[in-house]
Amino acid sequence: MKKIVLLLILGALVAPFTLQKSEASLISDRSYRAEMNKENRQELKQVKNLFKIHETYANNHDIKGLGSLYSDKYMNSDGFGKEVYFKSIKDTWDSCKDLTYQTKIISTNISGDYASVSVEETANGTITDILDSNPIAGELHSKSTGIYYLEKVNDKWFIVGETALTDESSLLYGDARFMNIEIQAPNQVSAGDVYTTTVKVDGDSDMFIIGAIDRDPVTYPANTPKSELRAMPQSQTLERLLKANTDNLNEYAVASLAISKAKNVQDTTFRVYLAGLACVMKRVNVIPKNNFVKVED
Repeated sequence: MKKIVLLLILGALVAPFTLQKSEASLISDRSYRAEMNKENRQELKQVKNLFKIHETYANNHDIKGLGSLYSDKYMNSDGFGKEVYFKSIKDTWDSCKDLTYQTKIISTNISGDYASVSVEETANGTITDILDSNPIAGELHSKSTGIYYLEKVNDKWFIVGETALTDESSLLYGDARFMNIEIQAPNQVSAGDVYTTTVKVDGDSDMFIIGAIDRDPVTYPANTPKSELRAMPQSQTLERLLKANTDNLNEYAVASLAISKAKNVQDTTFRVYLAGLACVMKRVNVIPKNNFVKVED
């Protein structure tokens, strides 16, 4: 009986303190979570605003404004630092003066003063060139996915790095602008591996198409691959085996196409003319060989 009474007394004494401690803990946890959620919302708003400003500067071709959003220690997955990266941007804008961009944020991960932002980006523009002394209109299209890495310095977010995941681009002239041209290649290969690149064209039966497929490692200045052109078969499909570089560089699988047509000049006379040009490319990320991985039997 005494044991039961003692247990009841102890229970009566402990219960209030336990309850108060639990309530205090709950209030503290709720307050902390509310404060953290508020802080995360503010950080997320700042990050999203950074990309809105980024898109505005890019569409205005404001190289100075765009550069202010990048850290001096910026480095992307192709090994381009800030200086080289912005030289390549300027070269692109000089060639395509009406190039416009659109960025869609897929996901954002914020951890203290660091953040990673997954995006989908598109770019479109026009180019006028001279072919056989005649002006020819070209269209530039690009769609890519990647991850931007951010760092917060003095309460301001800066872009410190970028990893390109996928990228498909095309430069189309003349009749090629109205054709469906598709390039297929793996998104990732190991250094030195052989992979297949395929180009499929949905062209008219009166077209004669010659083309070439090659690879182009990502360097600055860029090198234009030179390969022998060959006639596209009736299947309107070209294939080639490419060997990935072993220079620790990412690369592009590149296909160049020339489209010709025959024009009736007189009853029995035809003139063959160049109706269009196309350059389509797809990014292939090359994983370098790791010589420090050892597998023991």
